[in-house]
Amino acid sequence: MRRLLLPIVPILFALAGCNSSMTPFEVATRANAPAGPTTVPEIAPVIIGTANSVSRSNASLAQDFMNLSFALESGTQLSTLTRFEGPITSRLTGNATTTTRSDLQALLSRLRNEAGIPITAVTDPNANITMEMVSRAQIQKLIPNAACFVAPNVRSLRDYAKQRRSSTTSWSGLTERRVMSIFLPSDSSPQEIRDCMHEELAQALGPVNDLYSLNNSVFNDDNMHATLTSFDMLMLRVHYAPEFKNGMTRNDVAMRIHTVLARLNPTGSRINSEATASNSVRWNSAVQTALGAGVSASNRVRAAEQAIAI
Repeated sequence: MRRLLLPIVPILFALAGCNSSMTPFEVATRANAPAGPTTVPEIAPVIIGTANSVSRSNASLAQDFMNLSFALESGTQLSTLTRFEGPITSRLTGNATTTTRSDLQALLSRLRNEAGIPITAVTDPNANITMEMVSRAQIQKLIPNAACFVAPNVRSLRDYAKQRRSSTTSWSGLTERRVMSIFLPSDSSPQEIRDCMHEELAQALGPVNDLYSLNNSVFNDDNMHATLTSFDMLMLRVHYAPEFKNGMTRNDVAMRIHTVLARLNPTGSRINSEATASNSVRWNSAVQTALGAGVSASNRVRAAEQAIAI
């Protein structure tokens, strides 16, 4: 834990503008990016055939997969694995720019080629995944301090607003994924829209947790990675491995995860297991306070010290 925590220590004090907050109901979000000027770097070209190799031990990758797939950001535990079955359709609605549409096509191509997920873009209102462009104010009216978020079993922000405190939008109540909606900030920079698209589409498809211990993933609410990494693509490929199916318990998946990783990431079987950070709710809460909006300098320092102590 300490080895992975050290790079975060200066960040706890440096990223005073980074917003992140917990919500009282089940939701998968991306926190606001720090304020200030941003650039829009080009997406690296896809290199087919290399994305599935991750230079880490499969033992630690297995632990990461279990932690990502069987808990929510709030710490709520999930009893079963859920995913889409068969071909997946997605649609983009609202005031989307040409840049956003182009970024989406590039992302869908990567998901097909690197994660092996059969996902395509459609205009059908009955698409499995709807990505709706709405204003930042509309998002934060429902989820304060969130840049974007994903919700199950709804097709619009209006639908989510009506259902958000019901069992309909409960992640822990899911047995299979059929319908998801992602809400993207139309009045944000092209980079932030693209970052949101990468993280929230990955969570709509696969793991919904965020782990601060991950230093090579978008599944980490410090927002240090903007686009899906080779680690993320491997996690998604594992999530859709034929050895798994909807409704499997944590124990069911644990019994098969090492076999799946040995097949998908053979180099990881030859790497010795390294120590990985634990991710307690108390530690996550302390980090979020240290990075959060509306927190005094003294409370930031106190929360950072608490995170280090944990």
